[in-house]
Amino acid sequence: MRYLDHKKTAEIIRRILKENRVDQESIDHLTESIIDASLKGIDTHGLALFPHYLEGFQLGRINRKPQFRIIKDSGSAKLIDADGAIGHHAGRFAMDFCIDMASKNGSGCCAVRNSSHFGAAEYFTIYAAKHNMLGFAFTNTNSLVKAFNAVEPMFGTNPICFACPIEGEEPLSLDMATSVISWNHVRNYKEAGLTLEDGCAYDAEGHFTTDPHAAKCVRPIGDYKGYGLGMMVEILCSVLTGSDLGKDLMPMFHSDMTKKRGISHFFHAIDISKFTKVSDFAKRMKTLAEFIRSMRPLEGKEVMIPGDPEKRRKAERLKTGIPMTDNVFAEFIAISKDFEEAVIRED
Repeated sequence: MRYLDHKKTAEIIRRILKENRVDQESIDHLTESIIDASLKGIDTHGLALFPHYLEGFQLGRINRKPQFRIIKDSGSAKLIDADGAIGHHAGRFAMDFCIDMASKNGSGCCAVRNSSHFGAAEYFTIYAAKHNMLGFAFTNTNSLVKAFNAVEPMFGTNPICFACPIEGEEPLSLDMATSVISWNHVRNYKEAGLTLEDGCAYDAEGHFTTDPHAAKCVRPIGDYKGYGLGMMVEILCSVLTGSDLGKDLMPMFHSDMTKKRGISHFFHAIDISKFTKVSDFAKRMKTLAEFIRSMRPLEGKEVMIPGDPEKRRKAERLKTGIPMTDNVFAEFIAISKDFEEAVIRED
């Protein structure tokens, strides 16, 4: 295991992307998102994906210099064509519009088509929360979650994400897949030679498996409830935008990297000030959070609110560095030996 300095790692990533003629805004949003995700311990959506994204830029899956187009605009809702951009850039472009529309009208939403994987959804919602908004983000992806009572998957892990300001600390953030685990979790376990937890993944016949190599799809949260939430996200993203359904999308990995995937997203911002003073809202959020955190815990447990574990990990990793397994680090070194300079310790 190696531990990387986040600032030095970001500097190297930016340099590599610039050398590959990637648009500066795409560089900024991709780098900021994956570094922040890894600092928070969201390793499935952090630095480990950089080699994949870089290959996407190099082979044509992701547009290095996208030209976003507003297809429809009603004043409080927009439909955007992302021109095959990296999803991190497309999402921030859309959320900026949401925030602007919400500041004028109280609410603003953007549906995005023709995009790509957008990383950790909270990158967009926390941004909205820091602009005194309630932020929401959704995305579809290829079929990875078993349909309830079916053998095969239908919807992707289709995340639901919400964030809002809270007094005296970083925004509250709920960022959850509609599956028990993400597909990148399965991928990471496969690469690390680990056994999956019971009741999380299914084999080709729709039976539970703990073997990541045999896993073909994952379990929805709450079974039929998570299946229904996944369908809701699919409707907001692909049905609303006229994009491909999850079942028609190429897998993120082990598919033709010269072809675009056509991922779709949905973003929404609500202006808190249109309902109450932002300062009053933030204070009430702090009261709510502290009440929950002070509840009597089970023995050996701790009561937290969404986002607390990530805030804690970020504080730790800012000091100790971002951990990276040997196999992932080998991929980084294959890209550039400069990443050796980012290592601050090994164990």
